[in-house]
Amino acid sequence: MSTRLIVNADDFGLSPGVNRGIVAAHRGGIVTSASIMVTGPAFAHAVALAREHPTLDLGVHLTLTELAPLAPPEAVRSLVDEAGRFAPHATAFARRYLRGSIALAEIRDELDAQIRLARAHGLAISHLDSHQHVHALPGVARVVAELAKTHGIRAVRYPLERLDARLLALARNARRLAEHVALNAVCLCSPLRRVRRTERFVGFHVGGRLTERNLEAMLRRLPARATVELMCHPSEAEADGPHRRWGYAGPAERAALTSGRIRALIGARGIQLIGHRDL
Repeated sequence: MSTRLIVNADDFGLSPGVNRGIVAAHRGGIVTSASIMVTGPAFAHAVALAREHPTLDLGVHLTLTELAPLAPPEAVRSLVDEAGRFAPHATAFARRYLRGSIALAEIRDELDAQIRLARAHGLAISHLDSHQHVHALPGVARVVAELAKTHGIRAVRYPLERLDARLLALARNARRLAEHVALNAVCLCSPLRRVRRTERFVGFHVGGRLTERNLEAMLRRLPARATVELMCHPSEAEADGPHRRWGYAGPAERAALTSGRIRALIGARGIQLIGHRDL
């Protein structure tokens, strides 16, 4: 048995440049799977591309931060601000959630609506994950696990990534390290440990900054026999695209994911590229 690797691109539907970058990394590279944001401004564009590329495995990138809800703001009042938008970042969402200011029933209704919209467009959904990993919070995770069962969705991301000093040295980002440690702590308390998932997860610490160098380092450190999900964020260059505003290097990620040297390394190591639908 060899390593089985899912290379999942997040944020499908966020912008046309993100969508095109994901498809390019699938057609010409190692991306096998993508997570679609049904609340994203370019959702319709992503749906059209998904229909043109049925080999791209699809999940729903459940969204409770940054964007606006599907539901009317008055129906999910605890999830939105006065402008009817979600919390601007996962840290703000987590603070409100831990204070008890967010209603789980509203989370369930909103996330159920997001899954139903993806399925209404005829998309075969194999897995669930979330924007900024808020689905890993214990109460939210329980809701997501129940929704996966209700909708017959095969797998849910468990975003616990082992700390590796050599890999951390490549990223050199103290804030990301702090977020990494916090996410791992949340995951250890999360019921997602007990749902169908990959055995390992990698890519959080270099999220938005995946280069050929650190991708090669991650691939060389994969266990010899395991099922692993690698998270990535490829995109095309956009003058004012969301990934650029976040400081993400989407075009560099796309280049790394389509590198001939990376594909050769995967072949040399006997790594099998799969999707969540193969779990």
